[in-house]
Amino acid sequence: MKINFPKIFRRLLRVIVVLAILHVLVLVFLYFKQERFFFNPKTLDKTYVFDFKEPFEELNIEVDDNVFLNALLFKAEASKGVIVYYHGNAGAIHDWGKRAPLYLENNYDILFVDYRGYGKSDGKYSNSKQLLNDAQKVYDFAKTRYSEQNIITLGFSLGSGLATYVASKNNPKMLIINAPYYSWKTLISEQIAPPIPEFIVKYDIPTYKFIKEVKCPIKIFHGSRDFLVHIDENSKKLQAIAPENIDLTIITDAGHNGIHITKQYYDALKALL
Repeated sequence: MKINFPKIFRRLLRVIVVLAILHVLVLVFLYFKQERFFFNPKTLDKTYVFDFKEPFEELNIEVDDNVFLNALLFKAEASKGVIVYYHGNAGAIHDWGKRAPLYLENNYDILFVDYRGYGKSDGKYSNSKQLLNDAQKVYDFAKTRYSEQNIITLGFSLGSGLATYVASKNNPKMLIINAPYYSWKTLISEQIAPPIPEFIVKYDIPTYKFIKEVKCPIKIFHGSRDFLVHIDENSKKLQAIAPENIDLTIITDAGHNGIHITKQYYDALKALL
């Protein structure tokens, strides 16, 4: 049997070319539509009525001309201050607000805010600068209600970079970050979606840069079984930047979304707050 090697090579070359073109097209699509993959908002009708047992105030915080972020401010009975909570990349505050009792029981009010395109908030994002600017505007609002010495910034997952950014630009009482990432670009390109080169990720939230500028005490919580945001490449690297000011607690057997339901986290918060 005679094998036609030139013909086989031509076919192989065509397959490689087609795959390369498809790869480029996917990358182009991801660049322009990455919000669809990296953000998973739950939208709520503007008439949606929140229902919680705990007392709260619904707010709309203006962050840009005619752009308002919907927020819920839960009130503790004997408040020592407020926790400004920057939530993760999914859902909306009708769900995130269910975590309020954790902090109210420690005598802190807590402010949950939905990002643009989430819940009842206006607009949508096209770059990380908007995210960071909005995070600062939310903090500015908190300062109209509370003395800065009584404000704690707290961020979970996506929100950890935002909370760290805000803490680096201001003087809160404390920064708490749960399941934080070292850098959003690195997280996406090296851990969540390795085939995606870093230059495709247009959202640049370098937590490791921000954390160097934070002057207040920093507390990190990370689950030992977090397979989405790996603790070694993220929290441990962040702690190594300023070990004298950053305390890391590893929540045993907790996954990415399970930190807040553990007794270890409950007890640690009680001691911390």
